[in-house]
Amino acid sequence: MTDATAKGAGSIVPKGDNDIDSRRAFLDPRTDGSANRLVKGVARGHRVIALVIATIASFVVMGVFIVALGLLVTHVLAHGFIGVWDHHVSLWFDRHRSVRWDRITGDVTDIADTFEVAGVAAIVTIVVLFRRWGRHAFLLVAGLAIELSVFITANKIVARPRPAVSHLGGTPSTYSFPSGHTAATVVLYGGIAVIVMVATTRWWPRVVMWVLAVALTVAVGLSRVYRGEHYPTDVMAGLLLGIGSLTAGVFIIRVAGVNRSAKADTSKKQISAEGAARLDQASP
Repeated sequence: MTDATAKGAGSIVPKGDNDIDSRRAFLDPRTDGSANRLVKGVARGHRVIALVIATIASFVVMGVFIVALGLLVTHVLAHGFIGVWDHHVSLWFDRHRSVRWDRITGDVTDIADTFEVAGVAAIVTIVVLFRRWGRHAFLLVAGLAIELSVFITANKIVARPRPAVSHLGGTPSTYSFPSGHTAATVVLYGGIAVIVMVATTRWWPRVVMWVLAVALTVAVGLSRVYRGEHYPTDVMAGLLLGIGSLTAGVFIIRVAGVNRSAKADTSKKQISAEGAARLDQASP
């Protein structure tokens, strides 16, 4: 058995000379990457501390950004061209509704409701766990946790009223900024696209999943504006929140990967040290 065969024996797919498990490389920490620096420099190799710092830092960075953006939109931009455009778009959709589009947008927005998002995320996580992907299975959990916590915080602080148009269906008790449905769609289906991307080297599943993620995000965002629940700028902010939260989820998974590698390296060093000590004792 060659070295390449031995290395690839336990892999899901064969590993070539220039493609050693490259599918998962995106979720793996780089030697000179920020995840590696956080674990080895700031957290000094401690598993729990590194993950806590990564999670809190992601929440703080995204929270400050979204809150600042919301205050800018509601207290500055709302009094200029952006504000006029926001109201104009909401009124235009309100005046051009139809029974057909009322039904379609209702079905689309249901896709991004809390129960549906949680259900799909749970199913995907369980499936990936059964595939024995370890920490990779928790990408959606990490991303959605950051998204939800930042959404709740920004929504309460910014407290932007919903558009002054008729609303279709039930209106949530939360405020208008940002669009939580849009953000959750980006994290969920963008996260699934990332999992598919690292799960296969075939181009067509990757393309299909990314196209689906983009299409669903656009559809959900437009549906929320159409139904009078959000201004266009709320949807744009939701898009940014979703992208940032998914990025944070990837970062947290990478940090977990550094911890695992560091632990494995430590164990190997301890075993080597014990083996050397035994050899010294056995030698005359």
